[in-house]
Amino acid sequence: MSNLAEPEDVNPEDLDPEDPPTEIFSSEEESNAPSIDWLDLSTPSLLSEYPFDFGPYKILGELGRGGMGVVYKGVQKELDRLVSIKVILSNRLLSWKNVLRFRSEAKAAASVRHPNIVGIYETGKVLGQHYIAMEYIEGESLAKRNRANRLSTEEAVRVVSLVAQAIAHLHASNLVHLDLKPSNILLDQDGQPYVTDFGLARGLGGRGIGKDTEAISGTPCYMAPEQAKGDESEIGPLCDVYGLGAVLYELLTGAPPFKNDEPFETLLKVIEEEPRAPRSIAPNIPKTLEKICLRCLEKAPEKRYPSAEELANDLDRFLAGDVLESTATSMTDQIKCWLRRKPALASHLIVLSFFAGIEFLWYHLFKIRTPEYHYTLLSILSLWIVSSVGFDAFLKKPKFERTARLFWAGSDVLFLTAALLNNGGITSHLLILYPILLAASGLWFQIHLVWATTGITLLSYGFLVAHAYFSDADIQIHFDHHIVFLASLFSIGFLIALLVRRLELLLSYGRRSATLVQTKT
Repeated sequence: MSNLAEPEDVNPEDLDPEDPPTEIFSSEEESNAPSIDWLDLSTPSLLSEYPFDFGPYKILGELGRGGMGVVYKGVQKELDRLVSIKVILSNRLLSWKNVLRFRSEAKAAASVRHPNIVGIYETGKVLGQHYIAMEYIEGESLAKRNRANRLSTEEAVRVVSLVAQAIAHLHASNLVHLDLKPSNILLDQDGQPYVTDFGLARGLGGRGIGKDTEAISGTPCYMAPEQAKGDESEIGPLCDVYGLGAVLYELLTGAPPFKNDEPFETLLKVIEEEPRAPRSIAPNIPKTLEKICLRCLEKAPEKRYPSAEELANDLDRFLAGDVLESTATSMTDQIKCWLRRKPALASHLIVLSFFAGIEFLWYHLFKIRTPEYHYTLLSILSLWIVSSVGFDAFLKKPKFERTARLFWAGSDVLFLTAALLNNGGITSHLLILYPILLAASGLWFQIHLVWATTGITLLSYGFLVAHAYFSDADIQIHFDHHIVFLASLFSIGFLIALLVRRLELLLSYGRRSATLVQTKT
């Protein structure tokens, strides 16, 4: 068997993809060996031809496959023991970077020994096919087990505690995993968890093991915010603490903290939003456990558990029924979490409450408002707040989300128009809120929403001009001014729609590039 090449000896930035380093690819192969391509996905018939010999192993069948490799069940013929054999997909499309990452995975996993980490037996090549021979675990992934039969709260806590202890051992060995998720945790028939797949693992205090500086690597649903932003200076053990919290969250609620059909949308949620409180999804979750989970998922790394070991200790204390003071959070932190969890609703409530407060002061302290004007404006602001709360509730329902966003944006313009009619119409200083609403519509990243908001804004302002022209003889109408303002509103809407369109094209390009890379690997 060939030995592992030290990844630190090969700097990816100094290498040409068309001219791979010979120490990665070269090995002695049998010159008279038959040419086989048993991993070629275009030849599915070969996948059913089990068993077959593969060097010192006999392949018995396929266990699973991912973006880069396939895992087979096999037997090591000399020792007559079951093994898992991971190989790289499609040798014909092999690149030196894939091999480097593949060997880095083996190096990372082989450098640690722990009862809850899948062990590595050896690595090598057979007929040019790189492979890793690993400990065979009779069972299935945590993701598959939880989908088939949801784990109880106690079982979920026990599993995550054991995994956290394994990750703490990994960190003590100066390694971080960076891809913790239920599909990378195996459960044996006794329910014991085993951490596997070290393809993204890297060392601490060095250039890294398996580090890919050209892209954000990992699974968006379980990725820490600093990892999602690609902030290399922040990536470390606390990313794994976040991943453990994401795994616990899914086991408790049935879904990861953030999930969207578009990876970019998921990354945005990971970076900007707070996860829903687990108890709002599954009310039977103990409050203490919810606090443990949410502490792991804090945006700021310093607010999470300082280590995987401390997380494991708190989970063990929870199972023992002990009171955990470390899960307490201040009122300020809770408010910050709520603001991040519901940014649209929070911004509405803050702005509308501010205007209501100003109106209250002007009427009761300065006596510069008439009762009719005062109560009409407060009624408009109150209805605006109530409608915002209602639209936010509909955003939680996937089938109403798109419609709720559209009607919410439209209602904002209509409520503003009603407030302007009560506050001087086209002479009101609040007209500046029209372009602000247009700009805010772009934050949803939906072109149809931007154009709908633009159209409603133009009609509403046109209505204000017509209302002033027909009902108030004291106001001199300068149509050229209003035409310029209407043209400005249209231009703002057009530019925002163009910006959203360009973002969509960039995302589409990124998705195609990611698909191409995944196909090649």
